[in-house]
Amino acid sequence: MTTRIRPVQILVVLALVNMISYAARNALFAVYPDLVARYHIGDAELGFLQTVFMLPHAAATLGFGWAGDRYDRRRVIAFGLGLASVAGAAGVIGESYLGLAVSRALVGFGTAAVVPVANSILGQIFDGPKKASRMAVFNLGLFVGGVVGFGAGAALGFPVVVIALAVPGIALSLIVMTLAIPAHGGAPAPAAAIVVDDGRVPDTSFGAMVAGFVADAKVLLRIPTLRWVIASTTVMAFSAGGYNAWLKEFLVREKGMSNEEATALLGLALCGGLSGILVGGRISDALSAKSATGRLWTIVIGMALTAPCATAAILLPAGVGLKIIGVLTLFFISWYHAPMAASVDDLAPPRLTVAAQGLVIFTMHMIGTAPSSWVIGAISEETGSIAAALWVPTVGLLVAALCMAMATRTFARDRKARLAGPRSIAEGDA
Repeated sequence: MTTRIRPVQILVVLALVNMISYAARNALFAVYPDLVARYHIGDAELGFLQTVFMLPHAAATLGFGWAGDRYDRRRVIAFGLGLASVAGAAGVIGESYLGLAVSRALVGFGTAAVVPVANSILGQIFDGPKKASRMAVFNLGLFVGGVVGFGAGAALGFPVVVIALAVPGIALSLIVMTLAIPAHGGAPAPAAAIVVDDGRVPDTSFGAMVAGFVADAKVLLRIPTLRWVIASTTVMAFSAGGYNAWLKEFLVREKGMSNEEATALLGLALCGGLSGILVGGRISDALSAKSATGRLWTIVIGMALTAPCATAAILLPAGVGLKIIGVLTLFFISWYHAPMAASVDDLAPPRLTVAAQGLVIFTMHMIGTAPSSWVIGAISEETGSIAAALWVPTVGLLVAALCMAMATRTFARDRKARLAGPRSIAEGDA
């Protein structure tokens, strides 16, 4: 019996999953005083909680990318979100900082399943001229989830906020399993085999899994356009990570704003980010209808426009002008989310769509996001000025735009060379 695919239902559920994932990621940012009082820790230990989250989060995207191309994608997402939710709630039991750090690592590990696998599913069911616009709705979870996590933390405090977010996380992991999502768009990736009793069975050992990672990565890295996309998104992630980590301190120290004023400005700028995701998706689809490289040029334009806005934000004093330029900065820098995911899906062989998303996200976070806060902080400490340090991610935006412009030269050729495979949505994942 053919299972009916409901694309809008899938999009809504996955967007909610993404929102809860990011809310769980950001919930602790608003409860630092509670953490200090409960665990008797300082700034270094507070900062380590983000590092211990991000490193397994980045590394796990490769593993979930491998699994998503070989197993039921619903189960991969459900497992990751369920693990993150349970681990988050378990970590607040007792008063052990080590236990909290371990739970944050597991939350980071589990939530890594969401974006690469969901991008693969959405890229398949919305394949066509409106792909980026639909994927933009999913990517709204990045900003909405951040607001929900921060707001819930401020309202509920610690540890209640962690438990409160774990409940919908577990519920959504169960709901995901009920979705009728399409079968994977390509033939299953080949698996290593071992001989058992004169027969051959798949080799599921850790060594075979690592070999699978390496084999998939080699296939993907042979695609010239994807190499430029990885370079561009990694530099973009470094710039965005540096801004995210130090923007509030910059506003307080360099612009003389109060904590309340800085928070209000960041909230206003967040509205620019939300609209930027949607507008970037629409523009990329409109441009891609006129040119094969339209989505990539959307990213180039967005990064190129962000750089002068960020420059003005560094130079302008506190006031109306800074508020306007802050909104514009977050508006333009958010253009890349949906076109990037859609472009990666366009380039990847059908059997490796999840692995491709995972590889891009892995390099973004491991090489770009993870060191960005430390690098900007070290430069600030050396120069005595956060403003001086923020010139580094601002220049990085131009480097990212240049790398993405280079990707446009080979995109059409590499997309045509993409391995053909059935992309029917008539059958669900078994």
